Amino acid sequence: MERMINQIKELINDRYAAYKCGWTEQRSEGNYSDCFWDGHGCGESSVLYEIGSILGMQLEKPEEQEYDY
Repeated sequence: MERMINQIKELINDRYAAYKCGWTEQRSEGNYSDCFWDGHGCGESSVLYEIGSILGMQLEKPEEQEYDY
């Protein structure tokens, strides 16, 4: 079990990016491929942060999304 938790922590350290949590659809507006991958990156980093928090990891706080209105 401990080995599995360490693998999860390693994955989080490798793939979590606080700045991706702040990505919005406005970031890639007009480029639909980017819109998909930006949404994927945002969602992935958001859930990795949540899992890391549950495991007691000290991670950089996710960036807030900012919208231009």
